[in-house]
Amino acid sequence: IFQAPPSSLIEQSSKTDCVRMPTAAMEITEAAKSGDGTIINVGIRTTGTFKCQDCAQKFDTEKAKQLHWKFIHDPNRHQED
Repeated sequence: IFQAPPSSLIEQSSKTDCVRMPTAAMEITEAAKSGDGTIINVGIRTTGTFKCQDCAQKFDTEKAKQLHWKFIHDPNRHQED
């Protein structure tokens, strides 16, 4: 369920009638970062130690790689449309 922020946090723009959300610094962990600055690797993690056997993704732990494979590549995993 989406809950709108308190009205004190919303700034109404008089020029465009859009709502501007407050700008706060976002902290992103190293494990969540991807790419190496090239177009070919947008969205692909290239700095991990454990490489997926089926794609270019790399992970910091064997467990993370196994979970990725289970949910992305496992042909026996049942998926509903």
